[in-house]
Amino acid sequence: MPLFEIKNLSFRYPSLSQFQLRQNHFSIEKGNLTGLLGPNGAGKSTLLKIMAGLLSPAGGEINFEGLSLKKIPIRERAKKIAYVSQSMHFTFPLSVWEIVEMGRHPYLGRFEVMGSKDKSICEKALDLCDALEFRDRSFDELSGGEKQRVLLASALAQTPRVLLLDEPTLSLDLSHQILFFEIIQKLHREEGLTVVVATHELNLAGRFLERLILMKDGKVAGDGTPKETLTPKNIKSVFNVEVDKINHRGGFPLFAPKSKPAVIARKI
Repeated sequence: MPLFEIKNLSFRYPSLSQFQLRQNHFSIEKGNLTGLLGPNGAGKSTLLKIMAGLLSPAGGEINFEGLSLKKIPIRERAKKIAYVSQSMHFTFPLSVWEIVEMGRHPYLGRFEVMGSKDKSICEKALDLCDALEFRDRSFDELSGGEKQRVLLASALAQTPRVLLLDEPTLSLDLSHQILFFEIIQKLHREEGLTVVVATHELNLAGRFLERLILMKDGKVAGDGTPKETLTPKNIKSVFNVEVDKINHRGGFPLFAPKSKPAVIARKI
């Protein structure tokens, strides 16, 4: 049984009539390490939010472990599915530990405090994300890469079955991008987590992820292994950029832009 099964899924924002998800159909198997790739406005973030239960589709079905996602209570859904957005802002100053503690909320009663088991889970989550040394620091004092690792740790504290990550490396430098993808890969291999990550990073996706779903104009435009999906032809079709493929001894595809993307010239 697939972990996620998406059938003819569609969605439209009322204020954005020019964008819509259009009859997408695919499944995510347990243990998959999957990337959603596509240009801005392709529908990656919208699809992740629907999979997290944050948006309701206009049509079609989305099932999780054989059950309609909309029929799973919010608290139970939070124990199974963890979602990390592109960025998070907090009204009040919080420590790293306080943010990671939030991941245990689905397991606690209204006035219940964390027990030793909950604290142990939070510590393990920080350790898995190479962020245990930050536990007593203010979240606002951290760098962008450090913040993303803390947010990932908070999601792991939910002890979910699947992680949904929305462009987690968007504002990070290259070294922190690589570190973040290495952590994702480690969680997948050692903890058995199913991970779906939306990203623009073609070369990192090709190196670290097992399956890639290409999206364009709200529809799936390709689905398969990095070698199957990341081809100059597909990249030209989806991103409107011509690239050269570089052979890498590691076996994963690498690409370099061949020319500038098509733009409309305008006289000033």
